[in-house]
Amino acid sequence: GSLKCADVAMKDPSEEDEKRKHAELLALPPHGSEVFLGGIPHDATEEDLRGFCESVGEITEVRVMKGKGGGENKGYAFVMFRTKELASKAMEKLNNAEFKGKKVKCSSSQAKHKLFIGNIPRNWGEEDLRKVVAEVGPGVTAIELLKDPQNSSRNRGFAFIEYYNHACAEYSRQKMSNPDFKLDDNSPTVSWADPKNAESSASSQVKAVYVKNLPKDVTQDQLKELFGHHGKITKVVLPPAKPGQENSRFGFIHFAERSSAMKALKNTERYELDGQVLDCSLAKPQADQKSSGGSNSQKSALLPGYPPRVGYGMVGGAVGAVGPGFGAVGAPGLAQPLLYGGGGPTPAGVAMMPMLLPDGRIGYILQQPGMQPHTPPPQHRGGRGGGGSGGRGGSSSGGRRSNDSGRGRNRYNPY
Repeated sequence: GSLKCADVAMKDPSEEDEKRKHAELLALPPHGSEVFLGGIPHDATEEDLRGFCESVGEITEVRVMKGKGGGENKGYAFVMFRTKELASKAMEKLNNAEFKGKKVKCSSSQAKHKLFIGNIPRNWGEEDLRKVVAEVGPGVTAIELLKDPQNSSRNRGFAFIEYYNHACAEYSRQKMSNPDFKLDDNSPTVSWADPKNAESSASSQVKAVYVKNLPKDVTQDQLKELFGHHGKITKVVLPPAKPGQENSRFGFIHFAERSSAMKALKNTERYELDGQVLDCSLAKPQADQKSSGGSNSQKSALLPGYPPRVGYGMVGGAVGAVGPGFGAVGAPGLAQPLLYGGGGPTPAGVAMMPMLLPDGRIGYILQQPGMQPHTPPPQHRGGRGGGGSGGRGGSSSGGRRSNDSGRGRNRYNPY
């Protein structure tokens, strides 16, 4: 944080204000204390609702959603109780209860209290991050900093942070969205963690198995036969072999039930085809389920909403046209993949191939027809955004680690 110089005898007034503000946020009810009331009469007022809900217990806030003119309400409202327990009681008691002649619906308000933070320096540990976020604002209840599966001393560049309530999370979200806020030299990206995409919930829905080291003339039927006894298979995805890598292909086996996928991955299972032992793992949730095929995945890789900003993702900030072989890497917690390597339009005749990177992220590799993806020329290596710690760790491992999956893809680490 910035150094605060204040006269010793006199406490810095802004520091006192901060303390007071923090205390106010923590005094608000915890996450889970707010309910949604739907189907309320359009002439119902805040007072009416307070009277209706107070039979359950203490209420701290009523928000009636008004139309544009500020006259009639839109037929729904949010009511904040003092505790989670009261909110649960309200959902039982008030759902389908009659209010001014109408049956109302009462359910959880789905308030957000979890932030997603991207572009974290890769050498940071959970304690480094905890120190910084605890200074920014109050109410941090949990931190999930994802580790790099290839190297446990590094993280994957993003984290989820959970707060005591929405107000605490919103306060920190605004503070961390300030352009002056930095993690070492990195400008972090801060957004609400999307509950649908948050990795923890998404990966618990995965029903597909990712299979590596397939022989070159493998067929979908062979894979169906090999894995079919675990349960119903809905589809087998087998991308065409890449030139020069025909003997180490990969594919995905989608099961109808998650339990079948888990059975297929039991330690006791071993799969062989044409003398090659297959390497199987649970497929990672895709950053964008809708993107399938070239044209769509191209769109999802170039979504607006993430302007390429120097500091995250522009490789050295100097690459105009994107050379074949590097594209965008999307973190699973994001609806939009981040763009690495220039924000210009894709050069003509270049296809965007969605790829599963070794650590499970989805990457998009730009490929020109008939060309091998190649490692970008060395002069871009050192001068990457991120500077400081990022440059050190990234430059030596960026090129080396890209081949550990045997498919010669580039993983470009801009941090």
